[in-house]
Amino acid sequence: MILIIGAMASETVKIETLIKNPDYLTISSKAVVTGEIMGKKVMLATTGVGKVNAALTLSAILATYPIEAIINVGLVGGFKPLHQGDMVIIKETAYHDFDLTIFGYELGQVPQMPTFYPSDLSLIKAVSSKLDLKHVRLYTGDKFLTNPLEMGSVCDMEGAAFYQVAYLFKTPIISIKVVSDVVGEQAQIEDYELFEQTSSERFKSIIGQIL
Repeated sequence: MILIIGAMASETVKIETLIKNPDYLTISSKAVVTGEIMGKKVMLATTGVGKVNAALTLSAILATYPIEAIINVGLVGGFKPLHQGDMVIIKETAYHDFDLTIFGYELGQVPQMPTFYPSDLSLIKAVSSKLDLKHVRLYTGDKFLTNPLEMGSVCDMEGAAFYQVAYLFKTPIISIKVVSDVVGEQAQIEDYELFEQTSSERFKSIIGQIL
C-alpha cells in the first residue's frame, strides 16, 4: 500500500476524488481514506499542522498498516531564486529549529539521528521519469519563516518529522512540494493565503501523473 500524506485538507482534499472504492477511517483522531488509484492500493492521510501532528499520525499508520512507500505532498515557503508555483522534489530534509550545537551536534541534528534525512533514490528516479522537477533541500520547524535561510531551498512545518519517522520505520519516502510563497517578499503572507486556496488541485494533478 502507498501512503499519500499531507498536513492540511487544503493540500489533500482533491486527491481524495481520485480514490476508487474509498473506505473512511480515523487514526489517532485524524481522517484517513483507503482505496485505489490507477489500480494501486493507497491510503490518504491528513495529519494537521506541525511536527508533533505529523510524527504522531505517521507513526500510528506505519505501526499498523503494511505501507510500502510514502509520498508526502504539501506547500512550502521558497527561498530565492525559487518562485511561487515552482514544483520541487525534496532531495533531503533537516530541522532548522533543533539546536544542540553547544554539545557538538550539527545544527538540526537530533542525538543518535542523522542531520539530513534523504528521499529514497528509487522513488526519486520513478517520479523524475514522469515529472521534471527541481531537486531541493527542505528545512522544517514549528515556525512560519519570514526570513530566508539557504538560497534555493524550501521550508515547511512537517517534512523532516515525516522523514525521521520513515527513517526509524525503514520505510521509503519522497516529498513533492509546491512553493506557495517566497520567503522575505513584501506580500509573502498574502501570497500564501491566496495560493493555498487552489493548492489541492495541483497535488491532485501531481498524484494523477506519478501513480
